[in-house]
Amino acid sequence: MEKTGSKLTDLTDLELVHLAMEQNQAAFIVLYTRYNAGVKNHISRYIAQKEDVEDICLESFQKAFSQIESYNPEYKFSTWLYRIARNTAFDYLSKQHREMAKMPTMSINEEIAELKELPATMHNPEEDIIQQQEYDKWLTNIEKLKDDYRIVAKMNLIDNFGYKEIADALDMPLNTVKTKIRRAKAMLLRMMDYSDELL
Repeated sequence: MEKTGSKLTDLTDLELVHLAMEQNQAAFIVLYTRYNAGVKNHISRYIAQKEDVEDICLESFQKAFSQIESYNPEYKFSTWLYRIARNTAFDYLSKQHREMAKMPTMSINEEIAELKELPATMHNPEEDIIQQQEYDKWLTNIEKLKDDYRIVAKMNLIDNFGYKEIADALDMPLNTVKTKIRRAKAMLLRMMDYSDELL
């Protein structure tokens, strides 16, 4: 589908989803970067506290990525993702209402039933700039890794080589490659200030 070395940020949502289904971690990161702000804004329509919005946003992405196989390409990825975020927010509200106000769950379900289909997210040049800046920052941080980690990170996250391809190319045991990539991603996520729970 994708040529080695091509930029993931240039791919469509559907192409990224296909890569994500193959457990391409970089595809997850690009999707996260592309929709993180939008998901937070959407959740903010229902949730007031910023800390809660952050938590619900992360939980929404975790749910989406854990059930990426269930995504139906007949619908926009953004619509599917925003629906998960909305439902996660309403789950949170439902729990809060039951615990604090002892309101019946039905009131939340009625609100959900009244919601209309989400419009497709608007695309604007500013988002392109932000995405490019994030990608450039990602590449810069990869260059800061120590030799072994930098090499495997580049091959896996930029060039889209699989674990076995990397192991064969570097004459390295497969488990060693997996460990190095996992550690490299953890270091990169800390550099990028992303939660390592995302991956």
